[in-house]
Amino acid sequence: MQNKTISEGLQELTKRQKIVLFLLIIITAVMGIVYPLLLSSYSGFAISISREYRPGELSDEDVISPADFSYVDDAATEENINAAAQSVLPIFSYSLSDSMMMRERISLLRDAVEKSDYSSLTPSSTIDKLSELERSDAMTIVRLAEECMDRLVMQGIFSSDDISRVTESGYSTISVEPSNVSFAYSGKDVDISSLISDDGIYAYALDWAGRFYPMLSAGEADLIASVVLYSAEPNVLYDEIMTISERERSASSVPPVLVNVSRGDYILKRDTIVTEQQLRTIRLMSENPLLAVPFTMAMGYAVFVIVFTFMTVFLLFYFIKYRYRLFLYIVLLMVGSDIILTLTYFIIHILTDDGIRFVDPFIPVMILPIIATSITGRRRVGFSISLLLSGLAVIYPTSRSFTFFYLITISECCMLFMRQGKERLDVIYQTLFSSFAVAAVTFIVCMLYSIGFQETFQSVLVSVVNTTLSFMLLSILLPIFEKVFNIPTTYRLHELSYADTPTLNRLSQVAPGTWNHSKNVSEMAYSACKAINANAELALVGGLYHDIGKAEHPEYFIENQSGKNAHDEINNTLSAAIIKSHVKLGVEKAKEVGLPQEVIDIISEHHGNDLIKYFYNEAVREAKERSLTVSEEDFRYNGRTPSTPESAVVMLADCSEAATRTLKNPNHQKYEKLISSIIMDKMNYKQLNNSRLTLNDLDKIKESFILYLMGRDHQRIEYGKEES
Repeated sequence: MQNKTISEGLQELTKRQKIVLFLLIIITAVMGIVYPLLLSSYSGFAISISREYRPGELSDEDVISPADFSYVDDAATEENINAAAQSVLPIFSYSLSDSMMMRERISLLRDAVEKSDYSSLTPSSTIDKLSELERSDAMTIVRLAEECMDRLVMQGIFSSDDISRVTESGYSTISVEPSNVSFAYSGKDVDISSLISDDGIYAYALDWAGRFYPMLSAGEADLIASVVLYSAEPNVLYDEIMTISERERSASSVPPVLVNVSRGDYILKRDTIVTEQQLRTIRLMSENPLLAVPFTMAMGYAVFVIVFTFMTVFLLFYFIKYRYRLFLYIVLLMVGSDIILTLTYFIIHILTDDGIRFVDPFIPVMILPIIATSITGRRRVGFSISLLLSGLAVIYPTSRSFTFFYLITISECCMLFMRQGKERLDVIYQTLFSSFAVAAVTFIVCMLYSIGFQETFQSVLVSVVNTTLSFMLLSILLPIFEKVFNIPTTYRLHELSYADTPTLNRLSQVAPGTWNHSKNVSEMAYSACKAINANAELALVGGLYHDIGKAEHPEYFIENQSGKNAHDEINNTLSAAIIKSHVKLGVEKAKEVGLPQEVIDIISEHHGNDLIKYFYNEAVREAKERSLTVSEEDFRYNGRTPSTPESAVVMLADCSEAATRTLKNPNHQKYEKLISSIIMDKMNYKQLNNSRLTLNDLDKIKESFILYLMGRDHQRIEYGKEES
């Protein structure tokens, strides 16, 4: 069985109904957003401490967050930004131009020595010493100095001023930018202690000369070091601009520190050290509880609530079975949701003043789902409403990690036990079983939250009272809804299924054959609908009342005739008109006695627009003899084809029950053949096109009919006469 599509459901609503429905959805969404925000800003959720603390002190108390709270910690964010900036090491870059300058300077010195002409050089004590040597000795000194210079160029010479600046900033390591020229520290992080600065050039050269040329005299080694010092200069320089740029980039990538405190979290814990951030959290929560829901989070709540509300209405469109009830049911459920949301707001407000933090068992979330299940006959509708209320409860400041699942579970427990009830007395059993289940769920959740014994006992007791009150309200409100809106609840249908009503009493008195036929049809329809998971109670009532229109002219229907046929005295067209009229009369009578619209639909649809074949064939036969024409429409029922599975089942049961009366020596094979032909006939005449019955459903219906008819027409064995 398939329901109508949601788009078809929308098309059946009037423009005014769509506007009303949209406004109700918006009102529900607004309530779902505003109430949690009001509670979040309520001073009852503010936090306080017994005394002023300083960072580093031991806490004298436990301070627990009464609600979810979030804020951007500017101080911690600034610390992270500074740390990110400081994490970027000072950047040094290899200077190719300075390196070439050193090589060029020592090359000029070499040329001057070769020519023994030192006039082009800057005067210094080193030049004076070289000029006093023999040219060959001076060349040896310069060449050895040039070799040492090459090593220094590839090792890298750093400015002592740059190193001092870096060291004073607190760094012991630097970062060297990668270079196209291969030198020792390219692309590496280097410890400052291992660097060669311009202050250490002379010592490095002197050490180098002693290690690689130990045969040199001390004076020669000193002269080599002096020549290197004369020619060398720093060629790896501190790139302050690049360092600042990288530090700014690193700082800009630092996200703000968002402190999230969940309800129930410890902000301070006894005998632990108090931190600056904990004190900031307490101060902000005390100064402005509205910060518990930042703007971005409030917007997220709004989107969540709107989507959740529309999703619920989407589910209602899908699950509500009878489309002419769609608007009524959704209006009732949306208004009911608004009432529950308002009650929840005031309950949480009051309980917070009393210091109660675990409020989930107090929320009246069960009443509306069980009412929805009762009036629609579909547990899925109740679950949809439970989903809405539980989802909206999640954003309340009192909600916990299991709030959603707890509320969904207790609602589902109540709806599960409702499936067993058909009589109003069953509400007592439903209340007992549901209370026990809800109490067990509450106890388990309290254990998960590590709640103390006293509060656990209180929560379990409250959940039982909440469940009991919900079923008490159901018993009070359901008859009101049944009366005011003429809703065919399970209880109402069960009451209508009693044969002792004025309408059925009159039918049994004036048309006993029809009454007997109606009882059989109702029982057949009931069994068949149970087999296909349709509304069996509705089919039972529809079967009982489907032929109440025959009470006006019972003598014209064969099941009430005994010998004389009233149709023998009138023509076929009039006979067909009388036969057709019982549907219209039945609908009028049903409206007069206040039957639900679903039952009236079964009465008006149980013949569809099918052809009254017997009188039509008789009329055609007579017309041929007189060369006349016959209008087929005069011999068709004026009703619409069945629009629900229950209506279609009653139609098939009506035809099958009547047709099988004519079978002689009936058996399973004859029943199956006859009922199959009836079903095929209805399908060929398109009587089942709108019924939403599948071929699998039709097979189950046929088997159910056969099983019933075999019991109805079973043969008894003949008992022999006892000899006297």
